[in-house]
Amino acid sequence: MPESNLRHLNHASRARSFRAHPSHGDPRLKVVVRIDPTEECAHVEVRGVVTTDNIRAVYVVCRRVATKLAGYELVVDLAHARVTAAAFEELREHARRAIVSSGIDSSVTPCRLRIVDPPVILRTKELA
Repeated sequence: MPESNLRHLNHASRARSFRAHPSHGDPRLKVVVRIDPTEECAHVEVRGVVTTDNIRAVYVVCRRVATKLAGYELVVDLAHARVTAAAFEELREHARRAIVSSGIDSSVTPCRLRIVDPPVILRTKELA
């Protein structure tokens, strides 16, 4: 079998394993920002596995959007993401308080924040 076919088979196998085990998905987040000027709303669509380790990237994007589009509502769309329970609670708390963290330091930016719930919330085992 030629080497190029082997690479393709290995890639397909790896892709199947990501779908089979949602908690072991691609660690990179994919973020798309869509701006609707008539509704004064910015949709931040997140794809991938959101954890407390990488949620900082979501905060950085949201803060940039909130700074550039003051007064716009920010909608963090997690409909195509898998999110750990701790990260989801953190996002919900930010939405409740109407703030976005900087992701870098302890400063916050006030904004109207709405969260679209993810289809999967990953539960992690607590170590005793």
